[in-house]
Amino acid sequence: MAGNRSVFNDAIKKGHNAAWDGQWAKAATEYRRALTEFPDDVSIRSSLAHALEELGQWESALREYQHLVQVQPSDPAPLARVAALLEKLRRSAEAAGAFVQVADLYIATKLTNKAIEAWRKATELEPERTDVHQKLIEVYTRTGQHPAASLEHLALARIYKKRGDKTKAQSAAEQAIALDANNAAAREFMDDLSPSEAQPASGVPSPVDEAQKAALSRLAETLLESRDTPRESIEERAANARPHISQAEVDALIARAVDAQMRHRVADAIEAYRKLMAEGVARPEVKFNLGLLYFETMRYDDAIRLLSETVGDDHFALASHYALGQCFRAEGKMDSAVEHFLQVVKIVDLSSVRREQADDLIRVYEELAEGFAAKGDRAQAERFSQTLEEFLNSKGWEDKVQQVRQHLEAIKEEGEQVSLVEAIEVRESDRVLESLALSQEYLRRDKLGAASEECLRAIELAPNYLPAHIRLAEIMVKEQRFPEAGAKYAVLAELCIIRGDQKRAEAMYRSALKIAPDEVGARSKMIDLLTQSNRSEEALAEYLNLGDSYARVNQVGKALEKFAEGVRLATRTANTSKIALTLRHRLAEMRVAQNDFKGALTAYQEIRQQSPDDERAQFYIVDLEFRLNQPTAALRDLEELVARYQTRSEPQKAAVVLEALAQNYPYESDLALRLAQHYVATGEQGKAITTLDALGEAQLSAGNKPAAAATIRRIIELRPPRVEDYQKLLKEITG
Repeated sequence: MAGNRSVFNDAIKKGHNAAWDGQWAKAATEYRRALTEFPDDVSIRSSLAHALEELGQWESALREYQHLVQVQPSDPAPLARVAALLEKLRRSAEAAGAFVQVADLYIATKLTNKAIEAWRKATELEPERTDVHQKLIEVYTRTGQHPAASLEHLALARIYKKRGDKTKAQSAAEQAIALDANNAAAREFMDDLSPSEAQPASGVPSPVDEAQKAALSRLAETLLESRDTPRESIEERAANARPHISQAEVDALIARAVDAQMRHRVADAIEAYRKLMAEGVARPEVKFNLGLLYFETMRYDDAIRLLSETVGDDHFALASHYALGQCFRAEGKMDSAVEHFLQVVKIVDLSSVRREQADDLIRVYEELAEGFAAKGDRAQAERFSQTLEEFLNSKGWEDKVQQVRQHLEAIKEEGEQVSLVEAIEVRESDRVLESLALSQEYLRRDKLGAASEECLRAIELAPNYLPAHIRLAEIMVKEQRFPEAGAKYAVLAELCIIRGDQKRAEAMYRSALKIAPDEVGARSKMIDLLTQSNRSEEALAEYLNLGDSYARVNQVGKALEKFAEGVRLATRTANTSKIALTLRHRLAEMRVAQNDFKGALTAYQEIRQQSPDDERAQFYIVDLEFRLNQPTAALRDLEELVARYQTRSEPQKAAVVLEALAQNYPYESDLALRLAQHYVATGEQGKAITTLDALGEAQLSAGNKPAAAATIRRIIELRPPRVEDYQKLLKEITG
C-alpha cells in the first residue's frame, strides 16, 4: 500500500548512496521505489530525472522534467533541463521555445544575465527568431549594453534581408549603427545594400506592409480632400470624436506623421500620431499606424491596445491580427499569438472559398483554435507562427493561397473541409499538394499504381504531412491490401493522438474499422477517445460493438469484460438510453453463457430497477429464479408479469411466457396450473386439458400419486371428452 514512510526513506537513502557512487541504474530503481510510496515528492522526482539523464535515457528524463515543470511552473530549473534535453534530442524548435520560456522566468525573478544566456541559446538553435532578437535588444538597451544591442539589430537586418523585406533590413541596420558607430559589420551591410535594395522591396509586400501603405495613402488623401471639402464633412470622417484643434492644425499633424513614417523617422511619427489621438483624431488609419510604430519600438502593450481597436475594420483586419500575433509572440504569450495568427489564415482562406463552404471552414478554424489552446504546446505554436510569418512574407503569397486552396479542394477527405494551416506548415507545399492532387485524380480513374507513385513522392517531399499518408492508406484499400491499410490507419491514429488532433484520430480508427469491423484494438482506442471527450453515448455504442465482436468469435470472457465496462460507464454518466439498456442485456446474456446464473439474475434485476417496463428482463428474472430453485420469488414475479399483460389486454403475450416457462420446467406443477388457468380464462378448454394431462403424466412418472390425483380431478372438472377414462384412472390411483 502506497504512503509507507519507512519504505520511502529506505529507498531515498539507497538511491542517494547509489547516485554518489555513480551507480545510476540502481539509483533510478530506488528513486522509482520511493515515488511509488509518495508520487508527489518533487525532490525525488528531480533526482530520478537526473539519474535517467546520466544513464542517457533522455526521453524518460524529459518526461520526468516536464512533469516537474507542470507542478512547479514558476521554477526555471526543471524547464532549463527540459530545454537542454530537447536540444540533445535534436528537437531544435521545441528547445528554442523552452529556452525562451526559461528566459521569461529568469526575467520575472530579476536574473537578467541568466535570461540573456537563455535567449542566446534560443537564437543559436533558431537563428531567425526575430522575437528573441527583439527581446535581447530591449534588455541590452535597458542595461546600457549598446554594442550588444547593435549586434542584435544587425542580426535582425540580415533576417529581414533574407526574407526579402529590404525596408526593415535597412531600418535595423541603421539602428545598429546609431547604437554603435563602430559596428563595422553593420556599415558593411549597409554598403552591400544596392540603391534599389535600400528602397522598399519591389516584390509583393506582406499584409502589414500593404495595410500600412493603404493607411498612409488614405491619410494623404484626407489632406488633399481637406483643401476643397467643407470642415464639417472632414470632421464627419473622424472615427470616434471631433478634433479639439483647427482643421489646419490637424492637416499639419497628419502631414508630419505621414512624412516621418515614410522616411522612417519613427520617433517623429509617433509624436505626431500621439498628438492627433490626444486632440480627438482617432481614425482607424491613425490607430493602426501608431500601433505598428509602437510594435517596431517594442512598446508591445501600447501596440496591442491600439491594434485591438482596428481588427474590426475591414481595411485593417488581416494586418491587425497579424501584427497582434507578432506583439503577443514577442511578449512570449504564445496562446494569444496563435489565436491572432489563426485569424489571419482564416481571413486569407475564407477569401478563396465559395460562399457555401464558408460556414464549414469557419468551424474548422474554431476547432483548430480550441485544439491549440487545449494542447498548450508552446513549441508547436512557435513553429506555426514562424511558418506563417515566412509564408506571408514570401513573394506572391496571395497567388499561392489560391493554388493551395485548389489543391486542398482536390484532396480533402470524404467531403470534410480542410484548412490552409496544415498546408502552410509544409515546406514545398505547392509540389506536395500537386502530387496529392494528381494522386487523387489517378485514384479516381482506378490507376492505382500511378496514384501510389504520386502519393509516395508527396511523402518523400513532406514525410510528416498527414494527408499524404491518409491518401496512401486509401490507395491500399482500393488495392485490397486490407491488413496493411488497417495497420497504416492505426499508426496514423496514434500519430494524431500525439499531435493532439483527436478528431482526425477518431476518423482514422473509423476508417480502420470499415476495413475490419472486428478489429478490437482500433475500437478500444476509439472508445478511449470518445470517453475522454465526454461523448458517452457514442462510447457506449462502441462498447456494444466491441463486446459483440468478441462474442462472435466465442471469446465470452472478453465480451463480458467489455459489456461490463460499458455498463459501468453508463452508470457513471447516468445514461439510461436504449444503447445503455442493450449493454445491460448483453452483459446478462454473457453471464448466462458462463453459467453465472446468480450474476445474470442480478444484472436483470438492475435492468428492471432502471426500466420497470422491460418485459424481456422480467421474463428472464422469472426463468433464472426457477433455475436457481427460487420458486416462491419466481411465481411472485410471474404473477406480476401476467397481471400486467391482463391489464393491457394482451392474453397472447401471457400465453407465450407461460408456455415457454412450462416447457423449460415441466416438473413445476404451479407453472402448468397457471397455464391451464390462463387457457380456461381465454376459453381455450382443449389446451387447458392437454396441459393438465401432460402435468398428470409427469407426476405419475415421478411417483407422486397424490399430486397426479389432484391434477386429474381438475381435468374432470373441465368435463373433457371421454371423461369416464379420467374417472377410471382416478379410481386406480386412489385405490
